[in-house]
Amino acid sequence: MDSNGRKLHSQAEQARESGDFERALVLTDQAMIAYQKANDDLGLAEVQASRFITFKHLFQTTGNKGYEILMRMAAESSVEIARLSRIPEALALPLFNLGKAYQEMQMYKEAVLVLEKAVKEITTHPPKMHNRPAVVADIRGHLYYCQYKSGDKTALDRAQQALSDLESADEIKYNKDVWLSGGHMRIAEMLRGDNPAKAREHLEKAKKIIDANPDLKLRKGQFDKLAAIF
Repeated sequence: MDSNGRKLHSQAEQARESGDFERALVLTDQAMIAYQKANDDLGLAEVQASRFITFKHLFQTTGNKGYEILMRMAAESSVEIARLSRIPEALALPLFNLGKAYQEMQMYKEAVLVLEKAVKEITTHPPKMHNRPAVVADIRGHLYYCQYKSGDKTALDRAQQALSDLESADEIKYNKDVWLSGGHMRIAEMLRGDNPAKAREHLEKAKKIIDANPDLKLRKGQFDKLAAIF
């Protein structure tokens, strides 16, 4: 793996999470070139996924349909590059992000098909840097959310179990807080019409996590947007 590419990639992630989306995109482009020069196809695929996340946040914060298109295309290109690399471990996270792109676009049935593949890949060919129970639980949580939104109400129990698995997993605090708060927010949104009282319980749990961690700036914005419709 190219250390320069990884360094730039890490800096891009930090810039994005701080809300500096312009710098994040510049750094992902620089990382992409570094990966290509080093023939690091795994890194090349993963950095497209990073671009997807940045475009997703830009779409969420602006509502601009152009960012929605760029979000989807970045996720799709990540999957295509991963497949082209013929590295089995390269496919799980790009598939996960493509599933999240479809989820963001409310294409839930398409998201289910892709996320099922992502779960299969992360359990059979886990990339070394992401081979952790918390990562699997987070992907499963997104899958079950999309199953529920597709009409499978039995997915609620599975979503709650994935959240429980995430709670008990050993994971970096920032990641765990992001994923846990997101899991509670998804269940809150799932149950908003079906069980408002239960939905508010999950909304409050997400709020507790977010309020206790000032680093969750992007999640706070997402929470405020969700809370406004309750």
